[in-house]
Amino acid sequence: MIKPSIIDSFKSHKIVDYDTAINHISEIKKKNKTVGLCHGQFDLLHPGHIKHFESARKLCDCLFVSITSDNFVTSRKGHGRPIFSDKLRAYSIACVEFVDFVVISDFNLGIEVIKILKPSYYIKGPDYINKDDPEINAEIAAIKSVGGKTKYTNDPKLSTTEIIQHIKEKI
Repeated sequence: MIKPSIIDSFKSHKIVDYDTAINHISEIKKKNKTVGLCHGQFDLLHPGHIKHFESARKLCDCLFVSITSDNFVTSRKGHGRPIFSDKLRAYSIACVEFVDFVVISDFNLGIEVIKILKPSYYIKGPDYINKDDPEINAEIAAIKSVGGKTKYTNDPKLSTTEIIQHIKEKI
């Protein structure tokens, strides 16, 4: 995993802890505005992620992105992942103009993040529409349990894993 020697150089006011996120969301909802949440690993930020955030932001008034912490990415994706530490991934995403706030999640799935933050919408890519997967089904149930809805973007899929594979094989 790539970690800079001086991590303090990579800070943003858009990277918040859960308590701050909860307060922001409460204030936003009091103004009858909607909050969207995207959750994922977002290792090796690429144009597919940015397009997803752009489309997600069009579906809500304020977009939060939750990124999975390093430990869970390694356990899910295997040795050598994530490529960038969670703090670097959070910083990169915070720099994307369509993203309002970023939280680093100590949960593997979006279920707990949804239950804590209680967004208006949980936003996934089009490859998750009608996907019958226990984890996705649990996330959909979680957003319903907090009074929210699942929404989907309509963007072409780019895969970080495929990008890494291309680099390994072709470059």
